[in-house]
Amino acid sequence: MSNLGWLFYKDYFRGINYADLESNSELIKDKVENIINQSVTIVEDKMLGNTHFKATTTYPGLLLGSGNAHELPSIEGQAILGFHFDYTSGLPTIQGSSIKGVLRSAFKHTEYIKECVGNEVDIETLEKEIFDNADVFFDAVVISSGKILGDDFLAPHGKDPLKNPTPLRFIKVLPNVTFRFDFELSSGLISKSKKVELFKNILSDLGLGAKTNVGYGKFTNFKKEQTEEEREEEEKAKELQIQKDKEKKEQEKKEAEEAKAQKKQDGLNALLDCKTLADGFKLLKDSFGKKTKPTSEEKEIIKKFKNMQKKLSKGDIKTFNKYGIS
Repeated sequence: MSNLGWLFYKDYFRGINYADLESNSELIKDKVENIINQSVTIVEDKMLGNTHFKATTTYPGLLLGSGNAHELPSIEGQAILGFHFDYTSGLPTIQGSSIKGVLRSAFKHTEYIKECVGNEVDIETLEKEIFDNADVFFDAVVISSGKILGDDFLAPHGKDPLKNPTPLRFIKVLPNVTFRFDFELSSGLISKSKKVELFKNILSDLGLGAKTNVGYGKFTNFKKEQTEEEREEEEKAKELQIQKDKEKKEQEKKEAEEAKAQKKQDGLNALLDCKTLADGFKLLKDSFGKKTKPTSEEKEIIKKFKNMQKKLSKGDIKTFNKYGIS
């Protein structure tokens, strides 16, 4: 993977024939095509701060650093707007100061913020707490691999509305590219988690970067990103829950066996008081179920019950035989 920032701000200007600008058109087109067709492989770096979430660009994409100088004189097909790349990685990066600025700008709309955090919160105090105290806004970095840049066009309107304008080309971050946003947040008037939800709402509704009025810079598919410590804690919590579930099942099994044993004992205790043979057989069936293997002590009780009976049919004898009583 080539360094996109170097291609855009260094290689882009190499080989330009300033004596004959028109001859550079194909060269510049090739350079822009090379930039936007680069495929990147991302290896996520260590997260900064204590709070993180992922968010994905929507159509038509994201425009960063458009105010940076980049234009060449009168060359068709050039990328006329600047763009912001991280100096080291060469990847598009949303500066923490820009994120902070957009989030703070939303506080001009008091009713909107109240809808997000609740009417009981003092919005002016909350603004100072978030933006003038300890909360930190780090740069948002790309975490999507593959093709992340594309091009788009402006159609400038000159003085003559009948004249066909020449579309002006610029590069952008494509839709469906995911960034990771990192913060160092503390709870105060609202909790840390509620601040995160507020930030997500603002980024989804207002967007970041240039041309947000025509849809650029909006985000969707917000997902919480865990720190290594949070992942370890979650794993420990899962292991603890598994152990608790295992102990609970063992306890339930033990209680079920005890209840079954008690039911059998209660049935045997009541056996000698049965008035009829049919009642006794029903009690034995309820007590033992399908497993008819009584202990020697239990056999003695069943045998006493048998001896209490005056007359037994072949079927009755067969039933007693099931319990080992001959």
